[in-house]
Amino acid sequence: MDVHVKVPRWLGEIVKFHMERLRLLNLEASPPAVAMGEVTRIWAEIIAERGRFEQDVDAPRLHAAFFALAAHATRWPAPAQLWEHLPKRPEPPRLKAPVTPPSEEERAKIRALLQQARQHLVR
Repeated sequence: MDVHVKVPRWLGEIVKFHMERLRLLNLEASPPAVAMGEVTRIWAEIIAERGRFEQDVDAPRLHAAFFALAAHATRWPAPAQLWEHLPKRPEPPRLKAPVTPPSEEERAKIRALLQQARQHLVR
């Protein structure tokens, strides 16, 4: 049974970068240096397992979460603490209303369609 989760390369690189930074802070309960490879792998797998991430949208969010986590940490953090600092995904762009109002001809067609719909509803 394979228990490893497939971690996208970009996600693994983000986790490795921030694990190294956290390790340099020498926080209480930090894992030993010889274990950091496995610790980094486990963190990356936990993050990857949590959801579907897209590099363009989620890389900046993950960096922000790790920076906030490091700024608030007094002890070595658990992966669950990362989610407390993860910003929400940005809202997708909304469709804009048409800039030009309908012409008189288009308005007449709309009125005719509405009239037809009313007649079918009344029957």
